[in-house]
Amino acid sequence: MTKQEEVLQRVIDTVTPLRGIMHVGVVNDEIRKNVISIEMDKSGELIPVINAGVHECLKRDLAIVIIKNASFRPPPTATVQLVDNRGNILGEEIVSNEQKEKYSKDENANYINPDFVLLKDQKDIEADLKSERLEKNPTKQVFLLPPVQFIEVEEVEGTDDVVSSSPDPLADLYLKEYFGFEDDPKLASLIVGFNVEE
Repeated sequence: MTKQEEVLQRVIDTVTPLRGIMHVGVVNDEIRKNVISIEMDKSGELIPVINAGVHECLKRDLAIVIIKNASFRPPPTATVQLVDNRGNILGEEIVSNEQKEKYSKDENANYINPDFVLLKDQKDIEADLKSERLEKNPTKQVFLLPPVQFIEVEEVEGTDDVVSSSPDPLADLYLKEYFGFEDDPKLASLIVGFNVEE
């Protein structure tokens, strides 16, 4: 067994027994190519979706796909942010009580639903979207899916640069079907990428 194979097996053995995990599969070249192709198809939308997290995962030496149900733990940080091309966060998903407390004290925070807060006035965002059609140097907004920590894999001996991310809905469907699961809304896929320590 090579060092890569040993580390990969340790990761699979660590993740498989976690609560809510239905399946753990290894990302091969075919999966990598197809997921990247699906994710690249999002740039023409009014507010494009950039899945930086999945791209980071797939840049790593190794990656696994997890099929999970709702009993799996929540993510440690936001998995969706609304950002502009200057890197300003205009809004983000709420995943923790710490965020709820922080934003309850922020008078600029505006909940558009219980799980997503805008940090800039909605009218200002709409005005930016309208004005960018008239300007030569627009301030574009995108939904960014950032890479997220995956602590259980970070703790596995031999892993480095660990990131995780939820794929696009079409990539999620592709991954569930690839690993033999129905298109069940109660199930979701997650990609975890990592390097092997030198």
